[in-house]
Amino acid sequence: MDYICKDFDSTLYSLSQVVGISEFAIKSILEDDWETRFDKECERYEYIDFPEDEGFSYDFGDYIYLNAFKNRKASCHRPIVHWFHGARTINGSDYLRYGILPLKEVYPMIQKMVDSIAQGLHIAPKECCSNLQNHNKRLLDFKLNDNIQGGPFAMLMYDAAASPDEFNNHSYIDEPEIISNYAYMLYDKEADIILSEFKKKSVPVIVEFIEPDDTINPISVTNLVTTSIHYLYRIIHKQNIGLQGNICFSNNGRVIPASSIVNVYKPMRQ
Repeated sequence: MDYICKDFDSTLYSLSQVVGISEFAIKSILEDDWETRFDKECERYEYIDFPEDEGFSYDFGDYIYLNAFKNRKASCHRPIVHWFHGARTINGSDYLRYGILPLKEVYPMIQKMVDSIAQGLHIAPKECCSNLQNHNKRLLDFKLNDNIQGGPFAMLMYDAAASPDEFNNHSYIDEPEIISNYAYMLYDKEADIILSEFKKKSVPVIVEFIEPDDTINPISVTNLVTTSIHYLYRIIHKQNIGLQGNICFSNNGRVIPASSIVNVYKPMRQ
C-alpha cells in the first residue's frame, strides 16, 4: 500500500486505505465544524498539563481522529510512504543519476557553483567579520555537524514543497537555505547579487521518492494519518493549511538512492 500526498484526492485516497473508511465518509466527517468544538475543548483544558480525557488532544488533526474516526480499522502494515524533496538546481537530471545527496556530500558542489557565479560577476570573497556573515557561518557549522540537519529533507505533502506559503514553510524551490547560507557567509551583502544570478540559471524541482527501508525513526502511521486529516480539513474549509498540515522528513545524513526516486517534477518557475 502506497501513501501518496500529491494533492487533495491522492491524500484522501491514501488516508482511506489506511484507516479503512471510505473517501465519501471521510469528506462528510471533515465537512463538520470541528474547529469550534476543538477551541471549546482547548478552553476546558487550558490550565491542565495533561488532560485525562482520551478524546482530547492539543493537536487538531489528532483531535478529529480520536473523536470522528470511531469506526477506523487502521492497517497493521506500514504503508510505503512517498516524500517530496523541494530544491532548485542547474541540472535536474543529476537526481536520476546520483540520487539525493546529504548536505556533507553536496556542500562541496554548492561551494564550487556559488564561487563560479561570484567570479563571473567579479565579486571577491570578504573577510568574515559582519553580523550577517557570522550568523550564516554559525548556521552552516550547525547543519554540517548534525546528521538530522544533514538531510536530505522532504515533505509529506507535495503542496508544502510547491506552495510553501500555505504551510508557513521556507521555499526550497525558490532559494535552498544551504546555498544562501554559504553565499552570505563568504560574500556578505553582495550575496544578493550572486543569488539573483543563481535563480536565473537554475530551475525549481520537486523530487518524489519512496521512503528508504532503513529509515531511522520513521514517522508513525498515526502521525501520517492525523497530518493528512488536518491538511484535508483546511482545504475543505478553504483555510490556510499551516505547519500542522505537513510533516518533514530527514534521512539523517544518508543518500536517498536514485533507485528510490519515482519522479522529478518541475513546478511553475519561481
